[in-house]
Amino acid sequence: MAFPKILSFTITNACNLRCRMCAQWSEDGYVTTGVKPAKPSMQTDDWKRLVDEATPHGIDLIIVRGGEPFLHSGIIDLLEHIRSKDIFIAVDTNGTVLEKYVDDLVRIGNMHITFSVDGPKDVHDKVRQSEGSFLKIKENVRRLLDAEQRHDTTLSKGICCTVSRYNYQSIGDMPDVARELGIDTVNLVPYYYVPAATGARYEQQLRDNFGSNAFSWRGFHHEDSGVDLEIFEAAFAKYLHELRDIRNDTFLPFKSRDYLTWFKDSEIPVGAENCWNIERLMDIQPDGAANFCIDFPDYSPGNVMQSSIAELWNSKRAAKFRDYRRAQPFAVCGRCGAKYCSMPR
Repeated sequence: MAFPKILSFTITNACNLRCRMCAQWSEDGYVTTGVKPAKPSMQTDDWKRLVDEATPHGIDLIIVRGGEPFLHSGIIDLLEHIRSKDIFIAVDTNGTVLEKYVDDLVRIGNMHITFSVDGPKDVHDKVRQSEGSFLKIKENVRRLLDAEQRHDTTLSKGICCTVSRYNYQSIGDMPDVARELGIDTVNLVPYYYVPAATGARYEQQLRDNFGSNAFSWRGFHHEDSGVDLEIFEAAFAKYLHELRDIRNDTFLPFKSRDYLTWFKDSEIPVGAENCWNIERLMDIQPDGAANFCIDFPDYSPGNVMQSSIAELWNSKRAAKFRDYRRAQPFAVCGRCGAKYCSMPR
């Protein structure tokens, strides 16, 4: 049977921050509004069972994410289990609750840690709606760097900056932010925004073709990007000029004109229109529901608490979804970057 190349484990929807651009915890987010629960129903042993199932298939990567994954009580146990199978790990974190785990992370190794940072201190704290969150990240990265020295090893690390209406004016400062934190890689990801008419088309596509509800887009609902293109273009030029020793390592292969098109009109296609996830990636939600998108996890071919990953990946429900998506994008696909995270490199 075929099997995904990449697994994404969304181990919890719980988070200690309320980021203004988050589909889960923003004002209209699907956790905030009660569509999805914050606490997971999958236990650590359930996640470890999925790792055991995946191991014989030689998968490339397991992404561990949330919510905030370090709020999950079994996070270190799970990471150790993945590492024991010699599978590379990518962890996405807001970096604010990392302090008690730094020695464990360095000891486990074989992972990349992505810190979500939205700008200099004042900008970041405003976007995250949490005063002091930037300084907490800075402190925890310092602890991680100290742990690396103690253990004489280095983890792969990077910053992901979501470029939105709330921070785009400050992206030119991101290279200096990276230097301040002691991280040499920055990844700029443009904010997803979904107008109501687009969301309605997406709902109709899922309802008419799959009998499924669409809930995720509401957390991204904006009628426009809120980005002044001239200001963004100048800020992006400053960002590129100031990089120097900092690496621009975005998984979206975008140039300035691509970002400008992205923010100008949500109906204009940007970048690739095909989706690699349906061919290469499966995400598992905290309740065990499988999906292909990560950021728009509305359609599920089934649940890993009742079926194996292989059974779901090769199921008729999965095949129907693939066939539809191969033929045409969903309405929200034009402003989704998740498809790039499984792009072959």
